[in-house]
Amino acid sequence: MTIKAIFAEIEKQTNTSVDYDESIIDVGKKISATKSGTLSTVLDQTLKNTNCLYTIKGKHIVISPKPKGKENLIKTRGTVLDEKGDAVIGASVVVKGTNSGTVSDLDGQFELELDENAVLVISYLGYLPQDFAVEGNTFFSVNLREDTQFLDEVVVVGYGIQKKVNVIGSIAQIGSEKLENRATPMLSNALTGQMSGVTVVQRSGRPGESSGKIRVRGVGSFDDKDEYSSTKSDALVLIDGLPGDLNDINPEDVESISVLKDASTAAIYGSRAANGVILVTTKTGKEGKVSIAYNAYAGFNKATAFPEFVNSWEYATLMNEAQGREVYTAQDIQKYRDGSDLDNYANSKYLDEVFSENGFQTGHDLTLNGGSSSNRYLLSVGYLSQDGLVKKNNYERYNTRLNLVSDLLPNLKITTRLSGIYSMRNEPSVPGGIDADNVMGIAEYAVRFPGLHPTKLSNGTYGRGPKLQGTPRAWIDSDSFFENPNFKVNSNIRLDYTPIKDLQLSALGGYNYENQELKRYRSSFKLGNDITIGPSSLRHEMQKTIYKTFQATAQYGKSIQEHSFAALAGYSWEDQSYRTLVGFRDKFPGNDLPFLNAGSPDNQQSGGNAYEWAIQSLFGRLQYNYKERYLFESTVRYDGSSRFSKGEKYGFFPSLAAGWRMSEEAFIKDKENLNWISNLKIKASWGILGNQNIGNYPYQSVYQLGQNYPFGENYAQGAAITTAVDPSIRWEETQTIDGGLEGVFWNGLISTNISYFYRKTQDILYKPSGSVSSILGLRISEMNTGKLKNEGWEFELGHRNKIGNVSYNMNANFTIINNKLLSLGVGNVDQLNGMVGNGSNLFVGYPIDMYYGYQTDGVFLNQQDIDTWYDQSKINPKPQIGDIRYKDISGPDGVPDGKVDPNYDRVSLGSRIPQYTFGINIGADYKKFDLQLQFQGVSKVKGMLDTYAGWAFWSEGNIQRWQADGRFDPESPERNPAYPRLEDLGNMVGPNTQTSDFWTLDASYLRLKNVQVGYTLPKSVLKNMKIASLRFYMSSENPISWNKYRDGWDPEINTSGNYYPILATYTFGLNLKF
Repeated sequence: MTIKAIFAEIEKQTNTSVDYDESIIDVGKKISATKSGTLSTVLDQTLKNTNCLYTIKGKHIVISPKPKGKENLIKTRGTVLDEKGDAVIGASVVVKGTNSGTVSDLDGQFELELDENAVLVISYLGYLPQDFAVEGNTFFSVNLREDTQFLDEVVVVGYGIQKKVNVIGSIAQIGSEKLENRATPMLSNALTGQMSGVTVVQRSGRPGESSGKIRVRGVGSFDDKDEYSSTKSDALVLIDGLPGDLNDINPEDVESISVLKDASTAAIYGSRAANGVILVTTKTGKEGKVSIAYNAYAGFNKATAFPEFVNSWEYATLMNEAQGREVYTAQDIQKYRDGSDLDNYANSKYLDEVFSENGFQTGHDLTLNGGSSSNRYLLSVGYLSQDGLVKKNNYERYNTRLNLVSDLLPNLKITTRLSGIYSMRNEPSVPGGIDADNVMGIAEYAVRFPGLHPTKLSNGTYGRGPKLQGTPRAWIDSDSFFENPNFKVNSNIRLDYTPIKDLQLSALGGYNYENQELKRYRSSFKLGNDITIGPSSLRHEMQKTIYKTFQATAQYGKSIQEHSFAALAGYSWEDQSYRTLVGFRDKFPGNDLPFLNAGSPDNQQSGGNAYEWAIQSLFGRLQYNYKERYLFESTVRYDGSSRFSKGEKYGFFPSLAAGWRMSEEAFIKDKENLNWISNLKIKASWGILGNQNIGNYPYQSVYQLGQNYPFGENYAQGAAITTAVDPSIRWEETQTIDGGLEGVFWNGLISTNISYFYRKTQDILYKPSGSVSSILGLRISEMNTGKLKNEGWEFELGHRNKIGNVSYNMNANFTIINNKLLSLGVGNVDQLNGMVGNGSNLFVGYPIDMYYGYQTDGVFLNQQDIDTWYDQSKINPKPQIGDIRYKDISGPDGVPDGKVDPNYDRVSLGSRIPQYTFGINIGADYKKFDLQLQFQGVSKVKGMLDTYAGWAFWSEGNIQRWQADGRFDPESPERNPAYPRLEDLGNMVGPNTQTSDFWTLDASYLRLKNVQVGYTLPKSVLKNMKIASLRFYMSSENPISWNKYRDGWDPEINTSGNYYPILATYTFGLNLKF
């Protein structure tokens, strides 16, 4: 690279002008200079073998010849180290007041000839500069402290980067150091507790499942699903500028993750930004010789919680109590207890048979990084294997990535990013004819079935089980399986061209391809000697998704004295298509050929699906600041989407923001008693965002097949329109207001951030469930009638310091979110108790995803208690001792009427959406040891266990230990037992299982999310091994949780169905660099 090209790059990146006379320097000379480190480092290396010096004067860098005199000089040597005692390579060592100096070498050492009374200034990017008076000394050992102020730190924003101090929107960013060495297969789960306003809830530990739902500043939309099953509130995830799945990324490939939380930062993405934007930037190569990094870990998983059930003889005894008669004789109970006839009186432990105590997990990553000044590369490969806790359940993933950056010309750069992901999810399935499905069904029945029946009989055959269908372990042992191979290729190429100073033109083209299979084989299976379950069947589905995009931007930035301007204008086009093909056959001759052509054609079925969508957009951004003190920004995006009709196709999404860095004012900056204020900024923003995540053709009438018409005595196949659609369906729109205060004090010793936000979403698409027009006989379609708000506060507090040999950092974040439904529109139904809503979980004035039921006051202790209590015959016509007492809250006149009525006495019992979320992150280094701790939690949130998870004997179900021990006992009655009287519920909802505060639980928790301890070997040990660094570590995810939930259940799952325990992971690993 020529000196002239380096000067041009400096001008481009620093908005300065390099002034020189070609008569004193050969700017055509080619040299090798680093691009890392400080500006001084680059200039020192560039001018190293010339007869020139540099002087920085405001926005000008002046190149001048060196002075000729050298008097009173001494030779001084020194070593530059970091806080851990490791060498700092390329640190700038400059004589104060001059432009003469050098840089530290590979061992952190430097040597200079200088005046014996000179002062040295030693600096490096990311560290605080230090001054040292020479005073005749010939040797220095310098330990640089990390620069915690980060005033020059940049953050990734939409279509670019900005200096952090000049950002006036709400952006949370974490770097790679927060993600590395986390033994979590899904990257989304690693974000938990890291940032204020960002809530990640994990509902399952099922391997390969993207269970981490990310919500940015609350829940921004709703539909007829529960909040965590719905995708309408999902944030937009962009990986290197293209939409992607956060959980497809190898965490070791991530350079940074930015979350855009308010309109001023997210409006640049318009119609998909209403629920926040997550920007993932992957690592790129760095100039220099090739470096090799190998990271590996191995360990095991276990459940964070497992329910405990009674033994079979206890079950029989308690069932007699529940039914009030002798279902099991004393002889039966004794046989269950003594195990004398296990074929008929077993004591099976289905949980132990289905779930392993531990599952193995391992990960390996290899990265090559290097290149010349004009061509840099990064190549990485990764492998992950995770065993689930259910036997025969495994997930494997292979990742590869190639990132290339090439400077074709001094003003033309091309960046190529290519990644491939192959994953395979293997799960057990169930034999044909069984009313369960896949691994979740197996897990459910392992929890649900009582252990009265043996999995295997004494003759080696499988037992019949409780429903003549075998047992969950028998299903696992069958030849049934589910396979889900998935192959993805993500690619993009970006050109950056600088035709003139301060102007950059960019173009990006991207192509993503995904091919996925879902193959479920349900085998035939024999129980005992006389029962065959079946028939066997195979459902094989193929899915293909293709995404294409083109983006073009122009960015111009200019500084005129103390005024700085920047402008961005861009265009983007996106298109995605999706195709599926499904085949089904049954009655296979055996279980050895699970392929469609081996099945019987008698009942064969086929099907498929297809859709596509496209977006075309114009967008822009204007920025201005004066002295980096007064900051202004405006963005706009104009989107057109194929998901809306012609008249509603386009949407306009603007934002405005302003900031004031008070710390740059003279009344703070020039006051010596206020020099502890390093940075203080007030900011505010407003904007409108859109949500088009509403389906593909909601405005179009669709013919429904299978609508048969009678002709005489026969029926003819036909199709009909069954839903009356609204052709004027439009964007869901969110208006946001944001304000905040950021501060950095004592050069980063303490940092703080306080933000207030208000998000009002309107035109939410909503359709009352089961709504049918009485006139037309058609279902009513979704309409833009819903309104919702999220209002809250975010608090962040950070502290970094070094005391002796201990360096430490702490960060805490706390978020308050008040979620409230403002209107359902067409779903606004006036309830008799005065509430307005859908009568289920959505009510105006309350949080969404709400529990709606009765308030209670313990249970009935005796007959007099029943006789003197309110009339609750509409709920429990024949109350018994030990039944739940429901409160009378209101009546037709708005006051209690002595009767418990579902129309008047149900109230809000809380929401599944947490109001408070928080995280605490602690890091420390002592010599070669390091420690990381991360705590995360939620509060003011409700959960409920019902059906087989919460109710004893439900649908032929089991009884848990807490239910047996805490049940109402008439011999020693308690007003508030853990469980009411026992009863055999069947599969019905009885008087004691109504939704009420007897069953809702406090789902708050505090979890130690991650703990990691590491040790890095000294360089002196590795020097002769040609190893740059070697670190060993132990790490654990989810090892400890504190909560008041039911024994055996994790409150984060907060569901009764589809149970798969969250995993606690314990691993040992190493980081090796060459």
